[in-house]
Amino acid sequence: MKKYLILIFTLFGLSSCEKFLREDARSAQTTDNFYKTPADAQSGVNAIYSFLYGPYTKTGYDDMPFAMLEMITGQWNNVSQWPETGYYYTLTNSSGSSYTLNFWTNCYKGIESANLVIDRIPNINFTDESEKNSLMGEARFLRGYYYYLLVNIFGDVPLKLTSTVSPGTDGLLPRTAVKDIYAQAIVPDLTFAENNIKYATPDGNGRASVGAAKTLLAKVYLSMAGNPVNDPGAFALAKGKALEVINSHSFSLFQTDGNATWFDKLNNTAYDNKGEHIWDLNYNYPNQQSYINTYFLPKEAVFTSSIQFGGFYPDADYLNSFDAADLRGKHNMGFFYNSFTTNGQTYNFPWAVYKFFDKGILTTAPGSGKGYPLLRYADLLLTYAEAQNEADGSPDATAYQAVNDIRARAGLNAISGFDKDAFREEVWKERYWELGAESKTYFDIVRTQKVYDAKSKTFVPIVGFTLPSGAVVKAGYLPFPIPLSEVQINPLLGK
Repeated sequence: MKKYLILIFTLFGLSSCEKFLREDARSAQTTDNFYKTPADAQSGVNAIYSFLYGPYTKTGYDDMPFAMLEMITGQWNNVSQWPETGYYYTLTNSSGSSYTLNFWTNCYKGIESANLVIDRIPNINFTDESEKNSLMGEARFLRGYYYYLLVNIFGDVPLKLTSTVSPGTDGLLPRTAVKDIYAQAIVPDLTFAENNIKYATPDGNGRASVGAAKTLLAKVYLSMAGNPVNDPGAFALAKGKALEVINSHSFSLFQTDGNATWFDKLNNTAYDNKGEHIWDLNYNYPNQQSYINTYFLPKEAVFTSSIQFGGFYPDADYLNSFDAADLRGKHNMGFFYNSFTTNGQTYNFPWAVYKFFDKGILTTAPGSGKGYPLLRYADLLLTYAEAQNEADGSPDATAYQAVNDIRARAGLNAISGFDKDAFREEVWKERYWELGAESKTYFDIVRTQKVYDAKSKTFVPIVGFTLPSGAVVKAGYLPFPIPLSEVQINPLLGK
């Protein structure tokens, strides 16, 4: 960890906050001559966002680090040609993986960058204290988010809440228990953020907002109710926080109308940071381009001016698990597609992921300006439904409405009359169908220690589950191992 806690990070300013993060967070400035003005503070906060992008940036030929969180779900067939994703598909990945190193590196760089901002901003004079507190709120939101990723991916990890002075001493830390990181860092950071960030929603800029802080906090509480913290009281906290977001009426599910289907609103850049998108990973073509679209374009039928990689395709059992009437399933151009028509020609191919298909890529390939959803309102609704049911012992009207609103726009009938156990399973299934390829199913597996077996149509323990590759998940596979290179630098991580 030593090499990742050196003060080489930050700091750059940008003239606009709209899709505001475009470049790596490096500067010749030092902390001694920086952090003098409110503009410096804004630049420092901007820098923290840059480390969100690494796991969603295509590496090598068709490697995409976030794919490691999807392979364990059993929803996908790996078709990438470079080997790294395949290691996770066959469960042969190791501590030498570039994917886990990518997450580790970017999270701790983001944390160090946030710590620097949090340490220095209090000494800057602002004419408006609420502006100072809002910037602090953004920094703490991002630090909380990075730690949320770390504890779910790696389990016990080092906790560091101040900026590094001497990498050889305060940069070498032992692991801290997951429950303590939640209690000492994640929950306090997000609570501060929800009470101080000035943006109610991300509309127009994509920055962290009050709605994003409350949504992430609800998800954090839901995680704390499950493995490894196992605090049943956290269900009530998740319920309450999610209800605050619902009652704010700041967000809503996309609906099909005369302009577009709700699927095409999900993947249209014009709808980024609006409506259902509580918090997006923002891109801006051509300055900051996303290659997520190109990664998911089917490789068997090329209809853009670029190479199409395929990435991973939905497994047949996953596709068949959707109700025949479910518009998200085998209905072309829902969440998946197997044909596409452009310039008068129809292309056919195996079922591929349509969820992130930005039609603008037909002219901008291989890059795209489409954002990637980090927090989405459908997820928040299902978080409330699950948490309320667990906290109160049976689903209430709001929980039913949350689930049925999602089902209705998918073309499915409303549910009713479920007991606690049946409703829980129904919510879990809706999460499985609604949130695929968004790195959310992985977090559900971590907290529940269960996965949906599409063959038996039931939830089963993750240990012993057979992936589409034929590999069987063994005890101890999760959490992922801390990168070997970090353990070699810091022997305390191996204890």
